[in-house]
Amino acid sequence: MVGDFNLTPGLEVKDTLLEGWLGGISAGLSDDFLQASRVRHLSDGQAVYNQGDEDRCLFGVASGFVRMFFTMNEQDPLLGHVVGPGFWFGEAGLILGQGRLMGAVASGPTDLWCLSEVSIDKIVQSNPQAWRAIAQLAVLNEALAIGAAEDLMIRDSRLRLAAVLLRLANLRNAFQRTLPLLEVPVTQPELAEAACLSRTVATDILRDFSQRGWVETGYRTIKILKPAELSSILGS
Repeated sequence: MVGDFNLTPGLEVKDTLLEGWLGGISAGLSDDFLQASRVRHLSDGQAVYNQGDEDRCLFGVASGFVRMFFTMNEQDPLLGHVVGPGFWFGEAGLILGQGRLMGAVASGPTDLWCLSEVSIDKIVQSNPQAWRAIAQLAVLNEALAIGAAEDLMIRDSRLRLAAVLLRLANLRNAFQRTLPLLEVPVTQPELAEAACLSRTVATDILRDFSQRGWVETGYRTIKILKPAELSSILGS
């Protein structure tokens, strides 16, 4: 793993890490978590972890992006979600004590803060509320997964793609309250698969959105220019 060491976050990094779940727990406990964390610098395409890995770390995104892939039912890995600065993830391995349920890969240069199971156990000894806070994170991420599953039941292809794109941009079901990703690191084929659409259908819908000035497609990215208009077709 590249760059794995203890580091006290500066104010700017700390503010970013507190954007999500960590900002919703007590200040003393969030400070304990940050002080016990280590930073990892990852390059584009480098795995944070693979499905089935046995590591026991909780991760917070300080900069960059992480793309999450799943393959639970004997199929090729599919893009499930994209997360950016302030988002925390990886709690399932800690809680269940088993291999990772998903794979996670850095998109672009990415800095992660990693809180190990050993460090968490030490914090719990002095503050039993630490596990309650991690349980709260699990509920927030479960709610995100429920929302994603519900969106995939939208019958209208245009609305379903809009809902998935908004979720990937952290503009829909953003339960951790992190900042939007107005330039989403996702390709058009990946978005089509994530929305359960053929590439042809997804391309046609994106072309329509682009002509309306709502989005702009680029190399491995989709930029959201007018999120309010995209949300409005969903009635939100």
